[in-house]
Amino acid sequence: MPRRRHDLAELFGGRTGDEVDKFASVAWTPGPGGVPVLTDAAAWFAGRIRDRADWGDHVGFLLDPLTAGAGAGGDPRALSFRDVQDIDAGHPA
Repeated sequence: MPRRRHDLAELFGGRTGDEVDKFASVAWTPGPGGVPVLTDAAAWFAGRIRDRADWGDHVGFLLDPLTAGAGAGGDPRALSFRDVQDIDAGHPA
């Protein structure tokens, strides 16, 4: 697995947006509707929000996919738990 994919997972899963602007330290381009698309992501998709679910400490979103693309991240293999098990969550669950 390329190191930069692990670094992205650590940034977005292991750091909290309460303390750091996550998009300030990564390359991205505006995607559909202006949403940020991470340059180093292996793949991405954008969708319209169809429903929201309040899960206490998080909100879940049900999306209707509109478009998708391959990123410049190279390896299209999805990250597995094994790849990221060393990352501590940015927020307690």
